[in-house]
Amino acid sequence: MASGAVVRPEPGDEGLSGGPLIAPRGDSFGAVRSLLAGVALVMSCNGLLRVALGVRAELEDFGLAVTGVVMAGYFLGFLFGTKAAEHFIASVGHIRVFAALSSVGSAAAILHVVWIHPASWTLLRFAYGLCLAGILVTVESWLNDMATNATRGRML
Repeated sequence: MASGAVVRPEPGDEGLSGGPLIAPRGDSFGAVRSLLAGVALVMSCNGLLRVALGVRAELEDFGLAVTGVVMAGYFLGFLFGTKAAEHFIASVGHIRVFAALSSVGSAAAILHVVWIHPASWTLLRFAYGLCLAGILVTVESWLNDMATNATRGRML
């Protein structure tokens, strides 16, 4: 095996505890429903955060230009998040990337209340955008990995 090669576990592989590393599932559509429910929740919260931050920036008298720069940090992070997610998925897998990006994105959203300053908000928006783009890339990649040629059209 080449140095740096990614080893992907197969269903039935034995994990560290001696049990199956990935439990085989007969109902792949149940997994898809759960995954899409999580994405729906993330997107709903994203919409609420965008509105709340715009209102809060106005209440804090950031000014229109500064608020525009703060909110643009999200889109800059979104731009870089797609490439970062590709690297992370290849390194550690879908589940870990989804969990890590969800956790970091949640922390970035919560920290807007702690640090009320345009510079910190811009960095937090960048981190949040990076995480959200990574989550979406991870979900799409995960769905493609779960789908077989026979189920790909129905699943997507």
